[in-house]
Amino acid sequence: MEKLSPMMKQYQEVKEKYQDALVMFRLGDFYELFFDDAKIASLELDLVLTGRPAGESGRAPMCGVPHHAIAGYVQKLVDNGHKVAIVEQMEDPSVAVGLVKRDVVKVVTPGTILDEVSDDKNSVRIASLSVFAGKMFLVFCELAGGETQVLVFDAKVSLLKQHILKFNIRELVLPSDFPENILLRLRDFGRAMISFCDDATLSDEAIQRLGNIDDPLKRSTYGRLLRYLESTQRRSLLHLKPVQDDNRHQILEMDYSTLQNLELTQSLRTNSKSETLFRFLDTCHTAMGSRLLRNWIEQPLRDKTLITLRQDRIAVLVKDILLRDGLANTLKGCYDLERLIAKSAFGSANPQDCLRLRRTLNAVPILQEALSEHKIYTELISVDGCEHLRKTLENALSENPPAFLKDGNVIREGYNQELDELRTIQHSGKQWILEFENQEKERTGIKNLKVGYNRVFGYYIEISKGNVSFVKEEFEYVRKQTLANAERYITPLLKEKEDAILHAEERALRLETRLFLELIEDINGHIAKIQRIGAMISEVDVLLALAEKSQQAGYVRPTFHDGEALDIVEGRHPILEKHTKYVSNSCKISEETPILLITGPNMGGKSTYMRQVALNVILAQMGCWVPAQKASFPLIDKIFTRMGASDDIMQGQSTFMVEMTEANLALSNATKQSMVFFDEIGRGTSTYDGMALAQAIVEYIATVIGCKTLFSTHYHELTQLDQSLSQVKNLHVEVHEEGDDVHFLYRVKHGRSDRSYGVNVARLAKLPDAVLVRAKHLLKELESKKRVVQQTMEIVEMVRVPKHLETIDEQLKRVDVDNTTPLEALRYLSEWKKLQK
Repeated sequence: MEKLSPMMKQYQEVKEKYQDALVMFRLGDFYELFFDDAKIASLELDLVLTGRPAGESGRAPMCGVPHHAIAGYVQKLVDNGHKVAIVEQMEDPSVAVGLVKRDVVKVVTPGTILDEVSDDKNSVRIASLSVFAGKMFLVFCELAGGETQVLVFDAKVSLLKQHILKFNIRELVLPSDFPENILLRLRDFGRAMISFCDDATLSDEAIQRLGNIDDPLKRSTYGRLLRYLESTQRRSLLHLKPVQDDNRHQILEMDYSTLQNLELTQSLRTNSKSETLFRFLDTCHTAMGSRLLRNWIEQPLRDKTLITLRQDRIAVLVKDILLRDGLANTLKGCYDLERLIAKSAFGSANPQDCLRLRRTLNAVPILQEALSEHKIYTELISVDGCEHLRKTLENALSENPPAFLKDGNVIREGYNQELDELRTIQHSGKQWILEFENQEKERTGIKNLKVGYNRVFGYYIEISKGNVSFVKEEFEYVRKQTLANAERYITPLLKEKEDAILHAEERALRLETRLFLELIEDINGHIAKIQRIGAMISEVDVLLALAEKSQQAGYVRPTFHDGEALDIVEGRHPILEKHTKYVSNSCKISEETPILLITGPNMGGKSTYMRQVALNVILAQMGCWVPAQKASFPLIDKIFTRMGASDDIMQGQSTFMVEMTEANLALSNATKQSMVFFDEIGRGTSTYDGMALAQAIVEYIATVIGCKTLFSTHYHELTQLDQSLSQVKNLHVEVHEEGDDVHFLYRVKHGRSDRSYGVNVARLAKLPDAVLVRAKHLLKELESKKRVVQQTMEIVEMVRVPKHLETIDEQLKRVDVDNTTPLEALRYLSEWKKLQK
């Protein structure tokens, strides 16, 4: 340190406090990185690595980025798994004495990225995790919007991974004594940065946000998250909303695999043009509306009253095209209030953000007026429109303020008398300069004389070299600067006026800054009300988007009942019918036959049919209309899927292992109210193994779980199960044969199929004729020798251990008696007593 220059010492002092972050150090118009940070950043950002004198120790490796372009660079570093500490100049370099004071203003991490986020329609979350008495307590927060939620689940790393993926948790905050075995598996998983914090104390404000959540583990986990956010953001967290307790009993649960398999928000194929349900439905006019829509897709409702309320609100919009058009036009003028409020609370809002807030507040009474005639919307639109704040913004902000406060003209004329007077001095001063230039031309006779200004010399008189000889002593011109083709002068009168003009400009900017900060303070005093306005606008936006789809021809309002039967008449795949002529199919699942066993060739439409049914269930429980002639549903509590075939290379799992893991998730967690979609289970292993597993799974679902199941298979032997299991019903996809050619009709009919048409499909794929002829010959030989699996269809009686006893048994196996604290033991006993009840 002694050998470093003063500036490098200042950098090194910051770096010692933030050793796990890349330090971006503000120097003038650049943010610079030094030493190892520079080497890392130069590679990650493709920057030239140079050097800077560092005192006696020689030159320090260095790279830098322009201050106005920092957001993109920071996002790239964070996306690559780095933390970035932003160091700003804490005083004006022009008035600083000695070394400019600098300090860290925030630490940007994968879970706290806000200003730098590029996709406003997506949500990035940070979470705090605690493990205690066989349970995991996860509290996750979307910093940009302020939503915070609690989840409690069995202490299984597989479940934790599912939640990390599903909620896009990019960073986990753990205590330093976190169990090492789980920590190692999380590091190997690599989807979330690991950070540590041991301070979990709660402020009075944090306790208020927790409301009725009194579980000490939930509270301490939330406290740790808040303390970490405070230490990294170093800014106000006023915009954080009240904490939501675990609400999974109110929603249709889907794990991450199901979200992926059904392509609800993300395509299975990277860079694929295939459309997701989110992209199909997203005609929202605001980014916050799009984020809410994504949330509705990922977490449909399970409460019939709430679904009906949504349906009734959508029905109003479906019937009234003029209302839809009016709302759409108003929403186009609304901005992302959630992000605006976060920036305001953080102190990073600019004048343009305030202008967007003003325009959005202007839209509130228009939306309220448009929907006021419909009682079903009364509760939704009953929000305080912040009329006083809207008028303040109207009076204070100029019509089109600049993006940066330092550019001036942010505050409207007439808002502050002192500011108006200073501006008058500025304007009259500039007018005086013009008049002074004309007077000097007349007085000196030098026609090309010019009055200019720069930051170094202030105002000056510039005369070309050819006219310098005309300058006389009585003009009182004092030479200030010599250029190649001109001389620059000043006069006592010009300097006197300059002082008045520049002081007025400086004072005006200082006053304007103070007035703007008062405006931000006023906005921050209305945060809760503005968040409620944002929630109202978001919901209207999503309801309008769903109404746009629901009003299309061929969509029908589904009904719900308390039974178990599901009936879709001539249903269609909502996305595929947009791009191709789609064949509609019905789906009828009765309480007596909850399992539909679907057979037929590849490319025949089995998987598409299953996805069609799943998407219609999700749309219905979102409150949306469905593409069908008629649809009647029970309330589904969970959806599980096993579709597609791909190795999980990152986790070293084969296709078959992924199959079995996803199947286990369904068999372990499904209830009678759940719905399971299994597409060709068992194909990842040998024929005998695959068929045996497939049959055992069907039997288990039929005799133990009893949930609604669509099970497609190429094991035609399984179609005999309907003779021994009354819960099984056979379906097949229709195929038309003409010699060796097959035509897929994409119609699902009752009954079984006894052929897979594999060789015929291979012919469509244009395999070499020699291969097709040989395959056909071998097929006949195998069929003639009856070398197919002969299975008995005897059903072994299956008894399921009650769920609560299974849970207690699992936890007992995991309890380390020697290392269990008395408090943990009491928690286990308390949990087991609840399960027993």
